[in-house]
Amino acid sequence: MRYIKYIIPVIILFFAFSSCGKKGVKPSTTTTIDTNAIIHSVTLQAPAQYVLTSVVGDTLEMIYYENVKLSISNAGFTYSYAIHLIEDFSNTSLYNVNYITYDEAGDINYDYVDDNLNDVSAKSVKDTTIAGVASKLITVQRPFIFKKPYATNQAATMGQDSIDAVTNQNMNFHSYVYFEKTYPATSQGTNLYYIKQQ
Repeated sequence: MRYIKYIIPVIILFFAFSSCGKKGVKPSTTTTIDTNAIIHSVTLQAPAQYVLTSVVGDTLEMIYYENVKLSISNAGFTYSYAIHLIEDFSNTSLYNVNYITYDEAGDINYDYVDDNLNDVSAKSVKDTTIAGVASKLITVQRPFIFKKPYATNQAATMGQDSIDAVTNQNMNFHSYVYFEKTYPATSQGTNLYYIKQQ
């Protein structure tokens, strides 16, 4: 019993020094990196877009030539069920105007274009390297033929003049990848210009 008076202060000092040594130490936290999201991310490059306008009889024709580039890692390109590209005309004069496109078989599609680039042949695919990662550069070039009917040729010509007077408008593109789930989309805005065909 006579040693207890010595043992208790030693125990108190031991715990005091132990707690001092741990002061300021925080538990480590780890952040999980979603490598699948990185692999399936898409980058968009959309330069200025152009529309050629002309009048045929009493119809205003506006031919929009899409020209967009997308880049994705080789793994993302290989292991993707669908690489989607969606055009947003909502802030342009093309919005709510009927259009036609041509599918892979050369058939006419009315108010529809295939947004799954895996099924589209109107594209080129080249190997490239982005930030040290082997990637694919996909260039999509295809026409959309918009037709807006008027009561007369004169009215159609006036409609053309009105649209051609617009300096430029803004349109947007959205792209995303699907592979067992939908990965986050990326967007890019660009200017849309109208050019009167002589």
